[in-house]
Amino acid sequence: MTKEEAIIKAHSMYAYETSEKADEKEDHFDALWQSIYDVCQLATFGIIDDIEKDEIDEAIDWLKETQSFTKDYKNKEIDF
Repeated sequence: MTKEEAIIKAHSMYAYETSEKADEKEDHFDALWQSIYDVCQLATFGIIDDIEKDEIDEAIDWLKETQSFTKDYKNKEIDF
């Protein structure tokens, strides 16, 4: 997956729809990645409950697959 494909995929995910969509304010991939990460973390710990397990799993898979495209999150642990 290219970075451009990753952005398109992220924008089509429900996790993005429920996120803060930080990439709309800061036009860079790290902002998008962090938005998806935050939703996954909040959903995993039950803080938000309007996202289905398969939607969380899709977003977590996306995070893992695209982490190498980030600048600041290359070594961030995804432990949920």
